[in-house]
Amino acid sequence: MSRLSGQNLPNAPVASIDVQAIQHNLNLARACAPASKVLAMVKANAYGHGVAGLAGRLQGIDGYGVARVEEGLQLRALGVAKPIVVLQGFIDGAELDACVAAELTPALHSDYQLRLLESHNAATLPVWLKVDTGMHRLGFAPPTLPALLANGRLNVACIVTHLANAGEPQHDQNQRQLDSFLQLTANTHLPRSMANSGAILALPMSHFEWIRPGIMLYGSSPGDQPDPNLRSAMTLTAPVIAVKSLVAGQAIGYGGSWTAPGPTRVAIVGIGYADGYPREIPAQMPVWVAGRRCPIVGRVSMDSIMVELGQLDVEPPARVELWGKNLPVDEVAQLLGSIGYTLMSRLTSRVQREYLH
Repeated sequence: MSRLSGQNLPNAPVASIDVQAIQHNLNLARACAPASKVLAMVKANAYGHGVAGLAGRLQGIDGYGVARVEEGLQLRALGVAKPIVVLQGFIDGAELDACVAAELTPALHSDYQLRLLESHNAATLPVWLKVDTGMHRLGFAPPTLPALLANGRLNVACIVTHLANAGEPQHDQNQRQLDSFLQLTANTHLPRSMANSGAILALPMSHFEWIRPGIMLYGSSPGDQPDPNLRSAMTLTAPVIAVKSLVAGQAIGYGGSWTAPGPTRVAIVGIGYADGYPREIPAQMPVWVAGRRCPIVGRVSMDSIMVELGQLDVEPPARVELWGKNLPVDEVAQLLGSIGYTLMSRLTSRVQREYLH
């Protein structure tokens, strides 16, 4: 086990990251698309897993994908030499200059970026050209693509598009987008990229020359159902900092929203919404403590939650699992009406990361 920034102190939430699990998921992506290069998506601090702790630890990556220029610069500062694709591209001249200086590959998706390239004499900068095949978020309209490729003033390294419904493999829109992309790129002789995690696992016709595994790397399912081939990479724990004995009728926490139905013990656990744990949890949200599930009671505070133990024998500094090996993050997310992406990527810098090998 190695730790990124010195010794973890016991009164802190810790996200334990299983590097071998991420490598397993990366190998699975490669096995699904053996003829494709792999652009590993590490945006949003590697989906909350800590990009600084993962950079350089994984094998079989051909490049890294980020959302913003700042994230690409962070990777370069960490010593990453592989290609880095910035999928939101640059928004102004300063970001364009940063891409040139750090040899980042921006995605082009809008006319204003074309004008910036021309005004900054940066036409030789390699770019990924994004075309909108039906997501209607970022990308040039399909009819404009031939002229963009024919003008000779762009150094296009790849043509990229994004699937709107890859998490639902049978969705009709997937085939419509695929047909559009095939028609647009049939005679370009350029590398192409379409497949995100859901498409890597279920839509082999979308793999093309580059795949972009994201959430699957971290073991969370890109669809509604868990994928048994993926290995969960993050276990989030926090310490019990106190235990209170309550009698029937005693309320606990802000607003007194929960009242003890009878004699019971409640653990106060050192994690809250300032650490990224959601405040908007449903009643009886489970956590894992001392080998069993116990419910969170009362309101989530900035720095703490409260867990009803019953008569379970738990004392500080025992640790409570919020999600991980015993309580899958996708299950927790489903109880919240959310997705695993949200829970993991919202963890703040107050949560220490440790890397298990």
